[in-house]
Amino acid sequence: MPTPTRRFAGLRETGTLCPHCQTELHTGEDTAVCAECGSSQHWHCWQSSGGCGSYECSTGRRPEQHNGDVLRVSLDDLDQARPLPVSRPTFAVGPIPISLRLDDDREDSTPRTWNKLAIAALVLSLLGLPLLGVPGLIGIVLGAIALAKHTRRQKGLGVAISGLLLGIADCIGWVIVLAIYFEAGPGLAIRLDDFEPDPAALKQLPPIISRAMAANALVHSAPEWSKLRGEGIGSGVVLRIKDATALIVTNRHVVDPTFAENSQPDVPALDKMSKLDVKLLGQAASPASVVWVAPGGIDLALIRVAVTALEPQAAEWDDIPSLMIGDDVFAVGNPHGLGWTLTRGSLSQMRLNDFSGRETKIIQTSAAINPGNSGGGLYDKAGKLIGINTWTKDKRMAEGLSFAITFSTLLDLAPAEHELKAK
Repeated sequence: MPTPTRRFAGLRETGTLCPHCQTELHTGEDTAVCAECGSSQHWHCWQSSGGCGSYECSTGRRPEQHNGDVLRVSLDDLDQARPLPVSRPTFAVGPIPISLRLDDDREDSTPRTWNKLAIAALVLSLLGLPLLGVPGLIGIVLGAIALAKHTRRQKGLGVAISGLLLGIADCIGWVIVLAIYFEAGPGLAIRLDDFEPDPAALKQLPPIISRAMAANALVHSAPEWSKLRGEGIGSGVVLRIKDATALIVTNRHVVDPTFAENSQPDVPALDKMSKLDVKLLGQAASPASVVWVAPGGIDLALIRVAVTALEPQAAEWDDIPSLMIGDDVFAVGNPHGLGWTLTRGSLSQMRLNDFSGRETKIIQTSAAINPGNSGGGLYDKAGKLIGINTWTKDKRMAEGLSFAITFSTLLDLAPAEHELKAK
């Protein structure tokens, strides 16, 4: 009798029937594997029966017996025969011997390592917050690579996701910041008290220009951060000084951060206007408040500010001015923050514009008007206020094309309580 191979039942033996006891072998059981036929059976069954119990091996040892009856199988019997059901492997519940564990199971006992790319992605995304978002772009790339190459043997899946999302948020935030910056332009550092003109130069001016200079106001607007708009500088004209308070005309777009030309006919709530500081000639900047805006989307507004110096004066005007094409005119304002600047030109044309059904007269002039002149005064050769500078064309496309709303428009629209008639 051949010597069997003794082993614990593994995946190969599990689920097969022992030819002796006709029961299934289970994982880990003491098993004998016949060297002749290769069948597996219980070790104790092999020992008790004295050898292999398979059909191939046992028939040679089984004594031949005849009881006179011979079993005959016909072809019809074979055709009607059905195959036995295939035995499915079963697995024992409980601990599996160490020698039968799979390689992956043995790997679970080794410590997990950190995903270094995930850590680098998070660090770079954090650095991108103060460094213009460039490290954030690198963090996005490293985070994506870390996620693609991450395995279950590594730690840091959450770190990689956090680095990727933070990098995306970082880049979006810097795009918004840069868009706001380039929309408003870099401009100048805004300190209103730095815009004082030379007093000696003002003393040498003729009375006509001197009074226009004294009526000029520098308006600083600082919208709320929620408006996503930058701070800016505009101009204004002192119309009246009473009880140490100046009434000043300017453009609505200087004081209203939500104003869009011809698109907002409704009068907004005055408490929604920008935070304003106004500097008058000879005195420090003071807080100001909006007291009126023109209806129908017309770009005019009135503000009030305290007067603490002797230099500021109210402008002069005629209720019905005489305007002729070709007349000499001059503008006073604060272009690009350069306070109390005078420019000269001619009255180029009188035009009409429609604001929500209201026909408004517009003065076209060749006097140089730039950002910062908005809300400043346009004067005739006698020094009388005839318009409020409001628009200009892009200097890259045109020169000498500037526009002002006629001052008579303000006189027609402003409420009587402001006492602007019959100057």
